[in-house]
Amino acid sequence: MRTGTVTEKLTLTMGVLLLSCASDHQVSPWGAARRPPLGAYVAPPDLDAHLRAIDVEADELGLELEVELRGALPRGGGEVVLRGYASTDALGRRTSAVRVATPRGVVMAAGPLDSGRVDRSQATRLVPSLLPGAAPDAAEPLGMFRSGSDLNRDGAPDIVLSNEAGELEIWAVQPLGAARYAVELATPPRFALDVDRDGTLELAGRVPVKGGDPIAPDLLDVAGFEGGRYTHRGDAARAFHEARARADDNGPGGKRQEPPKDDAARLRRALEQAWHAALAGRPEKETLAALDREPVPPGLQPAFAAHRARVARVAATDAAGKEGPRGAGDAPTRPQGASETPDRR
Repeated sequence: MRTGTVTEKLTLTMGVLLLSCASDHQVSPWGAARRPPLGAYVAPPDLDAHLRAIDVEADELGLELEVELRGALPRGGGEVVLRGYASTDALGRRTSAVRVATPRGVVMAAGPLDSGRVDRSQATRLVPSLLPGAAPDAAEPLGMFRSGSDLNRDGAPDIVLSNEAGELEIWAVQPLGAARYAVELATPPRFALDVDRDGTLELAGRVPVKGGDPIAPDLLDVAGFEGGRYTHRGDAARAFHEARARADDNGPGGKRQEPPKDDAARLRRALEQAWHAALAGRPEKETLAALDREPVPPGLQPAFAAHRARVARVAATDAAGKEGPRGAGDAPTRPQGASETPDRR
């Protein structure tokens, strides 16, 4: 697949964080300013000083260091240090925080979330590495796809974060800031795959299935890195879905599979085939017409209708080339807002 360049990455909106120690010694974003002052560019680089300031803040907040990773900035920009912390909030819940420093400043400060915060969707946990096909786990040994390395081959180090629901974010690091990559996916990414075996990971996610669902289709989506973002409309993702759509028609060696004898299994296969066909870019009417030819027993009609509606939304979204209606379990992951950087709270 074609990867973005450092220039493309720099065109992303940069959420800039600099070292700012208030009376409570908290490292925080650069206020409401959209860019750092000129002095930030000419000040002597001092990575150790920024790390000491983070140490002071971590002690004040009761943060315990769990992992520290180091990487290299592009064009001889020096070293970048990534730190993942853990703590316990006032309600006894386990919380996490991430701090990232370069010689020019503290470029990321995410978490810990306040105990009274209702919205827990912010990603505040550092994922040390991604293992293809596995859900991220901080206890896993570091693999080749590690935070602090260039995960998508665009020339700059990347950071993988996750939130309490296990949804992933990938951020680009530059000497004076960090920017979140946009992700176009039919369901939030929770793990990674190398679907085209090129050594670069694609983000992946599955539509969650409620317990007791009589059909329970496996609706998987992937997003490859192309044009400076992760997208399920790129060549790698399209090829993956086309292969899956064909595999549902044909068994090993291209032989036609025997139709399932069980109605639930038959409808499951039909839904999975339609899902992958829609994401492969096949015509919407053709995809839905194939589904509508399936006989559905009365006991399976409610579940089938819900899954068909989800496939229809994906097909319509792809046909229109823009985001469709958002529904439970299939809300797309959107790009980070302009000039927004993860904050401490």
